[in-house]
Amino acid sequence: MTTPTGLTSYWMDSCPGSTYPRLDGEVRVDVAVIGGGIAGLCTAYELMRRGKTVAVVEAGRIASSVTGYTTAKITSLHTTIYSELVDNFDEDKARLYGESQQAGLERIATLVDALGIDCDFERQTAYTYVREQEQVQSIRDEAETAARLGLPASFVTETELPFPVVGAVRFDNQAQFHPRKYLLALAEQLVDNGGQIFEQTRMLEVDDGEPCTVHCDGGTVVAEDVVLATHYPVLDRGLMFARLTPHRDVVVAGLLPEGQDLQGMYISTESATHSVRVAPHPDGRLLIVGGEPWKTGHEEDVEARYDKLAAWTSETFGIDEIRYRWSTQDNKSADGVPYIGLFHPGTRHLYVAAGFRGWGMTNGALTGLLLADLIQGLESPWAELYDPRRVNPLTSAKDFVKLQVDAVKGLIGDALKPAEVDSVDEIGPGDGAIARVNGDKAAVYRDEDGALHCLSPRCTHLGCIVHFNNAEKSWDCPCHGSRFDRDGAVLQGPANTPLEKVEPPS
Repeated sequence: MTTPTGLTSYWMDSCPGSTYPRLDGEVRVDVAVIGGGIAGLCTAYELMRRGKTVAVVEAGRIASSVTGYTTAKITSLHTTIYSELVDNFDEDKARLYGESQQAGLERIATLVDALGIDCDFERQTAYTYVREQEQVQSIRDEAETAARLGLPASFVTETELPFPVVGAVRFDNQAQFHPRKYLLALAEQLVDNGGQIFEQTRMLEVDDGEPCTVHCDGGTVVAEDVVLATHYPVLDRGLMFARLTPHRDVVVAGLLPEGQDLQGMYISTESATHSVRVAPHPDGRLLIVGGEPWKTGHEEDVEARYDKLAAWTSETFGIDEIRYRWSTQDNKSADGVPYIGLFHPGTRHLYVAAGFRGWGMTNGALTGLLLADLIQGLESPWAELYDPRRVNPLTSAKDFVKLQVDAVKGLIGDALKPAEVDSVDEIGPGDGAIARVNGDKAAVYRDEDGALHCLSPRCTHLGCIVHFNNAEKSWDCPCHGSRFDRDGAVLQGPANTPLEKVEPPS
């Protein structure tokens, strides 16, 4: 089996990028949307359709961050969430969750057809499967619960996977697509109808008033309402950073052997989760496999996770060459339900969408529908369920305490630890570590040419000590999931400013 040396997403590799301008000066609109992923672009599009003037502000390029590194399943099947929701909330809220996820799915399907978007949209059956007998009852219960809630669910014991399963939840009439082709087409529609998109523009702060003012590195956007759709909120309000758990997983992709195909989309419930789907490719059918999750900043050897997933994919499906490999980051809310709505109790005009738990396609689409209603002052049956201001005592307290323990460990415990290496001479090409530099700790990366890149080891969000990710050559924060590249630039929030540079050892 051969694997690529670099990290490339198929979605990024197979679709041309966007070239929208930077913000320069002041812009006035009805709504400013911060973040150009699926949640931000869907929200901007829905608001534009309802007569609002909209500006999208994106720190990088649209549809190129988390959305460009998804597995792109469009489904209301989210492993075994419906049993969890009945236990943690009640059947009415579990039913609303299912209805809203189905609405997100069908909204994408409707727009693909109405706008004639060529994005490899395919209807597929989705499955959550188990291979161990002791887990089969939980799968039966999930299928029965989901069916009782009105979802297209059933329990089955046979799939098209090349190995036996003891049971699976089956959801009919779900879908998959090419997320960047879909979103770039949606962005064109937005701009053609008067919307504005500003790329390479980082939001720095928001004055939450009447109107609101969004301060960016290239100017300001003045708006009646602001939507923060940055995956992980980059504003520390409403203690949102203390109510989200970030995790990452890896993805590998390779062509199925000639003449083979696989119908359906699959995900397991094992600790080493395997998510499987197939996508059309110019050379055949591309198998996309995700899994091996870990909490951001808490893995010593990410490369080993890629190797393990690639080996499983090769052995299971007979794939000789891994053509693509990439990773992605997702955030889980304290009670498992996303936060979509007004950011905190003290605001009337600042909205947020976060905590999609790995199911960003349906959640991104329903975010657009829900926030468009809320901003227009309309009632929505989903508003209470997703309200970021909610408190669910059955689940929130336990996860809140765990998050704070991890944060204290990262902020104080890691700071008291000795440096990982005694000298930068111990750091080889392509590797990084926390080392002593000129008497102080530094995050040090040595590039392939031998040059040292030295940075402050303290995350610019709340000061936790970052850890090196040996696969992506990034510095990852174990407290709240911020990530920085080898030169300190922000890759993912909640941090919004780069790591400070440190003078190399003299």
